[in-house]
Amino acid sequence: MICSAVATSPYQRWHDHFSKNRESSARHPWDDCHRLTDAERRAVSRSIQQFQLGEWARGRGLIRRARAHPVFAGDSSFIPALELFIDEEQIHSGLLGRFMEREHIPKLSDHWLDGIFRRLRKLAGLEACVTVLVTAEVLALPYYQALRDATGSALLRSICIRILCDEVAHLRYQALTIGLIRRALSRRSIAIHEQCHSMLFRCTSLLLWQQHRKVFRAAGWNFSRFWNDAERTFAHLECRVRQTMLGREAALLEDRRLD
Repeated sequence: MICSAVATSPYQRWHDHFSKNRESSARHPWDDCHRLTDAERRAVSRSIQQFQLGEWARGRGLIRRARAHPVFAGDSSFIPALELFIDEEQIHSGLLGRFMEREHIPKLSDHWLDGIFRRLRKLAGLEACVTVLVTAEVLALPYYQALRDATGSALLRSICIRILCDEVAHLRYQALTIGLIRRALSRRSIAIHEQCHSMLFRCTSLLLWQQHRKVFRAAGWNFSRFWNDAERTFAHLECRVRQTMLGREAALLEDRRLD
């Protein structure tokens, strides 16, 4: 059993997961009679606009960097799994966009914060790009939990639950990639990368609270709850990255929980 599991690419498992997830997409109550009240609209509209824009990405730069990275050159499942991951993020954007159309919330074509993150992803190689993405996903967990409870919309709640389930898996997927990349680095380089990621996470956390605190407050969250929740999720991510760095076999066996 163990030998068979180790021989299987972890990205083949992720490809199978994303494929199955797409085929079994949850149905949402689009006939929900609830419409956002004026107070609910003031609390969530601008926030949903930003997240809908942020969830959409073609991923061409990410795929280009992935194709050129030597760590994954021998894994034929890596790029197909990555493409399905990008598709899943676009599905999230589509769900939010459809909800916005239903509520007559206009879409954004750009936003300064989204622009910063897109430029950061273009600055360096694959690890930097994935690190920026996974930082946003760590913070998406407390955000979508709050958005789920910020209004009386059963439809928005259903969409948030779907996205939350997907994002939990995305953290595991991204932790695998970061861990495999860092295994090739020296201890000093690993320490520098971890420190930079921690700094990026904390700065982004403060920005997210500043931009979306109305949603959190509408759901009954204060800053302390948000910060502690985000810190726990980030610590869990870093733990999974280190587990992957300890050895490929451990990572493969851990990801058998996908089955």
